[in-house]
Amino acid sequence: MGRASFLEKFSGGRRPGSTGRHGLEHVLLNLEAVLNTREGYGFFRRDFGLGDYTEKYGTRELVETLTAELREEIARHEPRLTEVVVTLRGRDAGLWLHFGLSAVLGGTHHKLRLLFDTQSGRVRVEPEP
Repeated sequence: MGRASFLEKFSGGRRPGSTGRHGLEHVLLNLEAVLNTREGYGFFRRDFGLGDYTEKYGTRELVETLTAELREEIARHEPRLTEVVVTLRGRDAGLWLHFGLSAVLGGTHHKLRLLFDTQSGRVRVEPEP
């Protein structure tokens, strides 16, 4: 049996309507919890969560650093996903950066969207339509 995900360590078990601890819905919830935690807050480890990007706003460095950090945080805190690939797809007029996440969960390949709000630092994780 693999390591427990970040969210599993603190949840009391299955939520009603959940697809189980190895289901895609639970993975999405865990990814949002991990990626919406800011470094230095919300966990006993200082290096947990995404960093502060306000000083890099609007720069190429933001995109490169954020892409690498998203990939690293997902690989570190969501052990059910393997073969993780994160790619920048673009941005929109609402100042959201759009990333693609490709990964394998339980032998099945999944494509997800990661949406990063450059104003608030909030991350949304969604399945590809």
